[in-house]
Amino acid sequence: MSKIHRKVALVIGNQSYSKRPLTNSVNDANDLADALRTIGFEVTLGADCTHQKMANLIDNFADKIEDQDLVMFYFAGHGFQYKEQNYLLPVDADEKITREANIKFNSVNAQETLESLSSQTSYITIFILDCCREYLFDDASKFRGAKSSGSGLHTMIAPGGTLVQFACAPGRLAADGGGQDRNGLYTKHLLKQIVVPNQHIDLIFSSVGAEVYKESKGKQMPYRVSSIMIAENIYLNPIDANSKSTPAPKTVNIVT
Repeated sequence: MSKIHRKVALVIGNQSYSKRPLTNSVNDANDLADALRTIGFEVTLGADCTHQKMANLIDNFADKIEDQDLVMFYFAGHGFQYKEQNYLLPVDADEKITREANIKFNSVNAQETLESLSSQTSYITIFILDCCREYLFDDASKFRGAKSSGSGLHTMIAPGGTLVQFACAPGRLAADGGGQDRNGLYTKHLLKQIVVPNQHIDLIFSSVGAEVYKESKGKQMPYRVSSIMIAENIYLNPIDANSKSTPAPKTVNIVT
């Protein structure tokens, strides 16, 4: 009989940027948190976080991870690459990042966050970035090392036991959604697949990728890097053959 792993997730959605607001990031985070609760995750949820709130959320979440936990991190919002590193932007980035020297101290380094979370468990860490939207600095001359228009995110190294999922391929942009859409294109399909019972983790993300690629008519192709080396089937929503119900929802901690 396989071991039951505690499932914990940190879900963040930022959209109320003062100069370049997004439309669906908070909806994406709220809806994913709800979906994860229904399949037994303990979820910490943050919406429209400043840099200080994002940093505190990540640190506090990392402190609560126990060995053998199945860990998930999800971020929807603005992100960009700077000197081959990806940075996730808090909602106060427009005011605080006014020159190149501000970047490291006023945004969240994605690679460092992944390593911080994955080092706390010897099981699985899933790291999902739905933040490959276009982000332009006001004065590009001050950010010579930061790629912006049309460049998306840089690929990342997946430490052992981790899966890194991007909403689109490196250097490309992801759709935030529009019109009557409640969710961004990637998360729209993630929400459908992540709750499917007894679906292997690889099939979940492959199915999401196929649907995103199809709906975007080939313009958006999700991309992932995996270093999971566990010789067992991994399910986010395992259902006992003798049971007709999913695990009871867990408490959601909301930070706004």
